[in-house]
Amino acid sequence: MKKVRKDVFVIRGRSSWLGLIAGLVLIVGSSPLQAQVGRATGAVSVAGKITSVTGQELVVGARSGDVRVKMGDKAIIRGEVPIKLSEITPGMYVGATAKKQPDGTFRASRLHVFSEDQRGSGEGHRPLSSAPQSGSTMTNANVETVEDVAVRDVKGRMLTLKYKGGEIKVLVPTDILVVRRVLADAGWLKPGVEVSVQATQAADGSLTASQITARASGAK
Repeated sequence: MKKVRKDVFVIRGRSSWLGLIAGLVLIVGSSPLQAQVGRATGAVSVAGKITSVTGQELVVGARSGDVRVKMGDKAIIRGEVPIKLSEITPGMYVGATAKKQPDGTFRASRLHVFSEDQRGSGEGHRPLSSAPQSGSTMTNANVETVEDVAVRDVKGRMLTLKYKGGEIKVLVPTDILVVRRVLADAGWLKPGVEVSVQATQAADGSLTASQITARASGAK
């Protein structure tokens, strides 16, 4: 059975005031030690393939190793369903992973339509957080216009995506996977399924999911 790594850092203090004061001095005065003492709490993203599901706990095989994630009672689960490019229409709220082209437009490598309850989430245009050195960008925006085009022998649809503060034009080739996110349930979460998880990290390092998205087969 594959072992799941769980880093735990413990400080054992002495009962004497002298020992307590010495420990505080070391923590305040040494950044490396401070980094080992505990973990920052807050929002955490985990992406990878589910390796096991036990009750309310998932083990996700991420790039850094296996990660345990508890499914909170209020966790929202979504699934991705492949759709045709022709189904993209003005008014949809989408997320586009794309790279800028010499002519100033962007070419998409992935496009997903958010479920309606996600409208407005993460709105904007920015470098792709999961691969900031790749040159790819992520744009979450409203579809303003849709036009069937052929650019340098690449057929697809040119979308004008408008977000607060700007807009971009994105060419979506006909050969990339386009998906729609729908509300789902725990039945979608099985070993081998690719997921992206938004979770809250507690002071002890444990993760509790607030949102889980089961990725469509073949999604990037």
